[in-house]
Amino acid sequence: MSNVGFIGVGTMGCPMASNIISKGNNLNFFDPFVINENRSNLEKLGAKYCTSIKELLEDRDFIITMLPNGNNVKEVCLKEDGLLNQNYKNYIYIDMSTILPADSIHINESFKSKNITMFDAPVARLVNNAIDGTLLILVGGDKNKFETVKPLLETMGSDVIYCGLNGSGSKMKIINNYMSIVSNIVTAETLTLVEKYGIDLELAIKLLKTTAAGKGHLNVSYPMKVLKNDVSPGFKNTLALKDLKLALEQGSIDGVDLITGKAALKTYEDAENTTYKDLDWTSMFNFIKEKNN
Repeated sequence: MSNVGFIGVGTMGCPMASNIISKGNNLNFFDPFVINENRSNLEKLGAKYCTSIKELLEDRDFIITMLPNGNNVKEVCLKEDGLLNQNYKNYIYIDMSTILPADSIHINESFKSKNITMFDAPVARLVNNAIDGTLLILVGGDKNKFETVKPLLETMGSDVIYCGLNGSGSKMKIINNYMSIVSNIVTAETLTLVEKYGIDLELAIKLLKTTAAGKGHLNVSYPMKVLKNDVSPGFKNTLALKDLKLALEQGSIDGVDLITGKAALKTYEDAENTTYKDLDWTSMFNFIKEKNN
């Protein structure tokens, strides 16, 4: 059994804290903005509500923060009455918030100066996963000490992945969210075209799931081509550009503003003036790497 202090018991934090308790750990929690229902639910499970960070820290093996943004985390850690300015320092600190990697690294340096081990461990997936303990947890920190925190993290997540040094968990979370969030708009625009053109939605979805459009390039085209260092033309960039222009032109005719398509057009047009023109469309991975040194 571990003694855990938890800061931030909101929509995600409350069920995460509940799972820590249900797996046999002792938990204190602090959240000046806690809603009564969350406080009551945790107290019924045996958790203790603390009125200050100083009180929260007493005899804790681990301190976890699950907060809305980087400023909140820095305030809890670095302010005058924050974690680092208390006398008790015999704990491991785990920040599970989604914040800038630079903030994670800065906060870690502050903890390191006090000889306190810190991990950044942001979570992926949804509220229902927080409730049933099946979150994806992406961890950055000292690999030699990872096994010390893994059992605690496994009370909250079914997949606990070590990503690298401090800041790597935050970096991987941003990478994952970037792809997911941008793909969400592409998906929304695509299905808007489906409805605009009067195509049966169920039919379109069933069809799209059979191609790279629905299966995803990481599952289909990239492993077969560019990730094998093969960019010989299967589907040329120049053809991708032609087809993208067709979609944008038709969208314009029908009054559909394809924002992500327009953003992609600029990159394909840039590649059209280079040797990438006649390479496989997955070679855009190499093209974008070159553009960004």
